[in-house]
Amino acid sequence: MPEKKFRILSLDGGGAKGFYTLGVLRQIEGLIGCRVHERFDLIYGTSTGAIIAALLALGHTVEEIHLLYKKHVPTIMKQKSRKGKSNALAELSDEVFGKTKFDSVKTNIGIVATKWMVERPMIFKGGIAQAHGREGTFVAGFGCTIGDAVQASCSAYPFFEKKLITTTADDNIELIDGGCHVFSSVVI
Repeated sequence: MPEKKFRILSLDGGGAKGFYTLGVLRQIEGLIGCRVHERFDLIYGTSTGAIIAALLALGHTVEEIHLLYKKHVPTIMKQKSRKGKSNALAELSDEVFGKTKFDSVKTNIGIVATKWMVERPMIFKGGIAQAHGREGTFVAGFGCTIGDAVQASCSAYPFFEKKLITTTADDNIELIDGGCHVFSSVVI
């Protein structure tokens, strides 16, 4: 019996380069003939890729995401200060994601941020299958909203403010952009 393939989509950061990512994803969505989350078992994203990954995992089409980008990326990026950029990103996050939690995703997801103090990744995961044997303690997205995780992953310090999140374990963690760390390997 042939093994079932496990398809992973990994989306990197780069701010406005998300438009390029969306162009590639538009072609993929056209080729597969369905929404991206229906074909991928796991979608990972960092920074602008985290925004796209979260929206794809929630079931949005690439075109819907592209329209959001065209409308909102200029508003965020035209802000001069990091506080202004962070506030604009937080407002957009509230508008787009609201209080949506990781148990609402339609496929497995990973949103990568970096713990500021220890320069190590913090990966917000959506499904118990991603718990790697920690089913007894696993909490999807550490109990955070998708919007908080996305903001953390996009917080490219010093261009944005660091993002403080509180987990269900009452841990307060200061996070920055998922691409702002240096490490040799990550076990996901």
